Amino acid sequence: MAQVAEQFGVEAESPTEFYHKDGNSFFKLDAMLFDREVSVLLGELCWYKPLNTLKESLGTNDYWTLTFVQSEDAHTHYLLDDKMRQKTQMQKSMVLYSSKMTVDTHWPVGKHSRFVAISFHRDWLYDKLGINAVGQESYSPFIKLLTSEAGVYLQGASFFDQTVTLDKLFDDTASFTRRLVAQAQCYKLIADFIAQVGRNESNFQQNRINQHDLKQIEEIESRYFTVNQSLPSLEFLASQANMSLSKFKKCFKQVYGLPPYEYHLNQKLELAKNQLLQNKWTISEIASNLGYTSAANFDKAFKKKFMVSPTKMLKKNNSI
Repeated sequence: MAQVAEQFGVEAESPTEFYHKDGNSFFKLDAMLFDREVSVLLGELCWYKPLNTLKESLGTNDYWTLTFVQSEDAHTHYLLDDKMRQKTQMQKSMVLYSSKMTVDTHWPVGKHSRFVAISFHRDWLYDKLGINAVGQESYSPFIKLLTSEAGVYLQGASFFDQTVTLDKLFDDTASFTRRLVAQAQCYKLIADFIAQVGRNESNFQQNRINQHDLKQIEEIESRYFTVNQSLPSLEFLASQANMSLSKFKKCFKQVYGLPPYEYHLNQKLELAKNQLLQNKWTISEIASNLGYTSAANFDKAFKKKFMVSPTKMLKKNNSI
């Protein structure tokens, strides 16, 4: 906590808790230790300036961290080791990585985010599973992962929707049973994750992307995904990336967490929402600037994403 507090130019009030507020921005951490082998870090933040959190490599893969993140807008993970550099951007993510990796997470500006990071020694997990990992690499895909040198990223959105909710870890913070509930929930997250990996061994590789393909995808995103222009056809984008259409769509989703058109639409609508709340432009002006041919089409897309029309959101904001 002291290192985190130092980054904000303050001192931590407790070895296990940290809370810092600056205007409308806040950053909150709560640490717990279970079984003397499992540390859990709960985090909640909404920061109105660029902010990233860095977990540096320890030079060993004996320790592993399972992290679940929910954000109102896309956050970005950079996973780095000697052999791999991977970038993943999405609103809901699930990342497992070894302590040999460096993980740099960039948080969305002005958006609410929650995360839980569960760190454990792999021998602790072997003991809990009742197995001896030596010579048992074929025991399961999960054991293969823990005996490898690299962390792996798994798309988290569908797993979140089916299984994971972080609410239980953040509710009833004053309850005297909170620690017990948190421990049970964290162990359930680990168990559910292992089960998810076991269902499909190809999950280990399906979200890997080589350096050349990563560079191609990032260049395409930077060149063509501008909010005030229409997105070219996927066939054109794939050809510009020197990929087949199926490979381009797969690689793009691996990197940015969403299909190309959905990702581009989200960019447009998030900008529209921010402009709307600034109250500097009319709804028609915002729609036109973002390339919508009619205010009705803009209204329909906006309402589908935010569950409220632009007009109602504007009225609610003005009434505050």
